[in-house]
Amino acid sequence: MREEKKVIKKFLNYYCDGYPCALGEFLGILGCQEVQEKVASLTGEERNTLIEYAILKNIGAGVGEVNIKTQDIQGTLSLLDKYHLKGKAIISAKDYCTLTTNDLIGGRVILDIESLLDYNADLLSQISDFSARADIPLAINLSSDLEEIGKIVNLYSLSPAEVLESFGLLDRECFVYGLNYLDKDDQKLIKRYEKMCIFSPQSDGLQGKGAINLYNFIFNQLKFGFSSGKCYNIDMLLEGLLAEINTSNLMHEGGIVKAEEIVKSLQGGDEKLAVDYESEEGLLCKKIELNREEIAMLKEKTKEIARKIKENK
Repeated sequence: MREEKKVIKKFLNYYCDGYPCALGEFLGILGCQEVQEKVASLTGEERNTLIEYAILKNIGAGVGEVNIKTQDIQGTLSLLDKYHLKGKAIISAKDYCTLTTNDLIGGRVILDIESLLDYNADLLSQISDFSARADIPLAINLSSDLEEIGKIVNLYSLSPAEVLESFGLLDRECFVYGLNYLDKDDQKLIKRYEKMCIFSPQSDGLQGKGAINLYNFIFNQLKFGFSSGKCYNIDMLLEGLLAEINTSNLMHEGGIVKAEEIVKSLQGGDEKLAVDYESEEGLLCKKIELNREEIAMLKEKTKEIARKIKENK
């Protein structure tokens, strides 16, 4: 008699910044931030090499779905399909007007508002309207530090979450990140609109940002998930572990966040990332055989691209 199938859950990486993910081990996370504009000067083949290397890092870390920041939508979606990986291509919201009909097919693009300070009122209104018309989701960074929050308040006389509400952005499908300095009132506003909050503890630590107190979000019943952000070492379990440790340290009490709740958030919170495991055959359905030689070759190509970027500084 055939044995019943077992189920293995994979991780959901809400936001992987593709180029820093690929280049970080050669340039460091700060180096990647400094060369973002230089990535645009690379050839399409070079950019695809970086995205493919980032995708393989996610697969190797047990990720079953990843939204990946890129400058090449179709190339990135083709690579996700090549490796049977669920996910979407994230592009800067400033480039919304460059989207083609083909880009919009299948709903596999996310517009990223990287900083509210980089978008004036007219542009935020245009993006909000476009998101509603095209039914395209948004990723929105609420702040990078306290100084940025102060500038946002001075500019709009509103808190970051209130800015989103005033432009109708919270009425759109979206998730928010950059939550390290979010106050309780903004948390309640995000809760009211039932938006997903995304944490990147490992990336935040590398960038010197403050730690997230996960307990506040759990207490206020906000939905949350995790991402690797700009980190080049994809380890989703570590993201959850750091969130738990940081919260325990901030609250001066251990065990106040349930590990089961963190694991559930790491895996998308439902069954959509479950894959069947044939216990009889010991094989994963639609298993992708990762060739070590091909991975090594991609790594060497990425290393060469990093060297090229360094020389062009």
